[in-house]
Amino acid sequence: MKDDEAQLIHDMRNTVVVLRGAARQLHEQDESMPPAARAHLTSMLVRRTDMLARLLTDLATSHQVERDDLALSLQPVSLATLCRSVLEEGQLPVGTRVELELQDDALALADPLRVTQVLDNLVTNALRYGGAQVHVRAARSGGVVHLVVSDNGPGVPDDLVDTLFDAYVRGAASPGLGGSGLGLLIARKLCEAMGGSLSYTHAGGARFTATFAALPVATAPVTGRDVAPAGHSVAFWAATDVMTRDLTTYVAHGLVRGEAVVVAATAAHHDLLRRSLVELGIDAHDAIAAGQLVTLDADELHRDLAPHGHVDPGRFASLITLPVTAVRHQWHTMRVFGEIVDLYARRGDDHLALELEACWNDLRREVDFPLLCGYQLSPEQVAPALYDCHDAVVAP
Repeated sequence: MKDDEAQLIHDMRNTVVVLRGAARQLHEQDESMPPAARAHLTSMLVRRTDMLARLLTDLATSHQVERDDLALSLQPVSLATLCRSVLEEGQLPVGTRVELELQDDALALADPLRVTQVLDNLVTNALRYGGAQVHVRAARSGGVVHLVVSDNGPGVPDDLVDTLFDAYVRGAASPGLGGSGLGLLIARKLCEAMGGSLSYTHAGGARFTATFAALPVATAPVTGRDVAPAGHSVAFWAATDVMTRDLTTYVAHGLVRGEAVVVAATAAHHDLLRRSLVELGIDAHDAIAAGQLVTLDADELHRDLAPHGHVDPGRFASLITLPVTAVRHQWHTMRVFGEIVDLYARRGDDHLALELEACWNDLRREVDFPLLCGYQLSPEQVAPALYDCHDAVVAP
């Protein structure tokens, strides 16, 4: 065990001893204890319990990060609402003040629980080491949202700046302040796990800037109904322009709702989709960078999934199940589009299309998500069995 971690456990054990002693004193002297003494002990119990809870949370999160086992639920998060909820309801130390500057369009794609941890760590750090006045700002800038926590204190000492985000780094004033030495490391790791970043600058005090991907906002109306919001649906498109319209609508509805979208399409259709999203004001490159839009190459997949005349379930598991479940592990909700089946059907390999549809259905029984399968064929060109393996048919 690391010396620093052993010291942290020692600190937590000492806190438990203090809590147990105070609780015993309250229990044994309940009737004879003066009101002022009782109030002092109960107040201390609350403070120490809060401190112990923070230490345990930091240690548990640190171990999750080390094991790469950090569960996330990425979704639209209003930083304005979250900051008001966390900071206006919290109890601040006497003589301190937190000033809020929050824009209503600061809508991030993030995990609200993890953002709360980041905010709590940064504000607690500012109140502990900075001045009595803390400023919290949330604002959108293009495809990202910034959450800035600054204070009017002396800033981070120069000799600590380079190691500020390392584990168990503490300043000279740290002993006795109840910190774990893990808060800033955890805050940065949480931001990075959500596809963002955390940085420090000195600006008349300490300033920490957390950056998250912004929720895509369409500048043009997303017209048309959501063609397949649930279940396993199938669409038949004889015309490319109809396919592009429906696919763009399906993907755009998911993106603006804060869902992850996995698209297994040909290179030509990926290009059409990107251009159509741009016409709506949605930057596909930003969505891909944020991990919200995941693109798979249908041409490669249809070649690799059936090397011996049948769809190989093992290859399906490695090429499709793994990336889909990885996305589902991070995002609160997701949707999927695939046209690999179309590439089999259009060359007359209906048995491969059916085998692939069966694999998709098996995956959906394990992982819940809406799936839209697209065939660039007219309905009369499709084998009847391909209708039967879907929940619904999308009308052209």
